[in-house]
Amino acid sequence: MADSMLQAEVKVYSEKYDIHGVIKDYGVVTMLFFTYEGKNVEMAVHRNILSGESYEDLGRNMIESYAANLAVHAEGRKLQLHYWYIDEYEYEGEKYLIGHGIVTGHQKLEDSIDMHTSFVKAISIDEAEKELVLTTKNSVYHCPLAYCRFKKQDEHPDIIPDYKKLRRKYKGKIKYPSIEPGKVLLVLANFSDYYFHSVYYVPEGAEDKKPLEYSGWPHIGMFQDSYLIGVENAPIDLRYFPHYRNVEFYSEFTDDMPLFIENIGDVTLYASTSCGTLKLEPGDRKEVKKENAEKETPMLPGGDLYPAGIL
Repeated sequence: MADSMLQAEVKVYSEKYDIHGVIKDYGVVTMLFFTYEGKNVEMAVHRNILSGESYEDLGRNMIESYAANLAVHAEGRKLQLHYWYIDEYEYEGEKYLIGHGIVTGHQKLEDSIDMHTSFVKAISIDEAEKELVLTTKNSVYHCPLAYCRFKKQDEHPDIIPDYKKLRRKYKGKIKYPSIEPGKVLLVLANFSDYYFHSVYYVPEGAEDKKPLEYSGWPHIGMFQDSYLIGVENAPIDLRYFPHYRNVEFYSEFTDDMPLFIENIGDVTLYASTSCGTLKLEPGDRKEVKKENAEKETPMLPGGDLYPAGIL
């Protein structure tokens, strides 16, 4: 990061957790940096100027909220790639293999980032775990076979052992959670872009019990990114701002049909809704209603999930 672009720098400190951090304003984006249990944490900062809250207070509160609500301990977590593929890269006349995908469980990178690995040293298939294991110099990535981007991998089929057999067995085998007709299920995961995994909806009384098609897409705003979700031929309009380990809804229109949210990832996510904030542990499914909201609303980071890059 070039210091010449830096507009302001504010040091922050949490006495409660004895953590020092710094907020840096780069003009187009403001970021909080600190270290927790050996991991470097970066969060986009969004400050409401009208609230009168200082950057020092905001930074301290964000650090303490992270430690209390959002920190994930590395023990037992797999380093994984979802929506992955492996391709060839030529460097100084030599060909190397590189893996691509959305990462979770990385020691340095945050979950849900689309990344590429360093040069691949070995590839193996673990049929018992239904995953491809990709080994680099410093890391071992576990890649669920059903989440292979087969269309991309078709460009380099010879890279993966028994690729044609694996493709027949696992293509189209992603498990999508379902729900009863007349209810809307939004599925979130930390291994998906903008946390959006899928939507499941079957109209009540429909003869065809197949769920309706849906689409989701990001809207890159000048001040704040958002994610928009619609369902084909159905009065459903879901929209939220994606933040660090939480989403903030600004549209939950389902034409009075019950809305449920499920977290199929491996970390806790929060959803700020019109009925309050839902805490979703891995595997949780909760209806959006006041009875399921947290009694005390936790302070959650604002700002973009994927802040604009600073050169």
